[in-house]
Amino acid sequence: MIVPAKFRYRMATVLDLRVKREDKLTQEKARIERARDQERDARDELKARLAGARRSMGASLASGQAANVQMGNDYAAVLEKKLEAQEQRLREAEAAVDKAEQDLKLAKREVKILEKHKDKAKERWAAEMARKDAMLLDEMAVQGYLKKERLRIEEDEQDAAREAALAAEPESPWMAGLIQASEQQAPRRLGLVRKEQP
Repeated sequence: MIVPAKFRYRMATVLDLRVKREDKLTQEKARIERARDQERDARDELKARLAGARRSMGASLASGQAANVQMGNDYAAVLEKKLEAQEQRLREAEAAVDKAEQDLKLAKREVKILEKHKDKAKERWAAEMARKDAMLLDEMAVQGYLKKERLRIEEDEQDAAREAALAAEPESPWMAGLIQASEQQAPRRLGLVRKEQP
């Protein structure tokens, strides 16, 4: 490439901001998923506690301990209410995870669109640079040809001027005699050359 240039994406700042937003949403989604997992663990613990309380009630009922059965029943009712509240918190956490996934998916799509735009812009830039390089090479070739042609024309004009100057010079008597003598001797020399050739 003759013209060194570097591609600069005009929306690079926007792309950088979108990438940072995508990273932030990825971290936020991970945080929300951890919170959901904690809510799920809390629900599972309440379920296990409720199952244990029911088993304990069953054992108390089997052994005839009515007071323990009543306390176990009250305890199970409290655990059931806590479990319902925990199930609601878990549903809210799962909804938050779904929203975070949608936000992240949208952010990824926006980054992908800008990256495609950047790639296409770079391809157009490369094509434009290639076109400019070709034009520059053509211009250089034309300039080189014109320079050579100008020099040739100048040399032809100088040669023509020299010949015109020589032709315009008046012949000196000595030169006139030399020309006349050579013109007279030319036919004789031709005859000698022809006799030697048979």
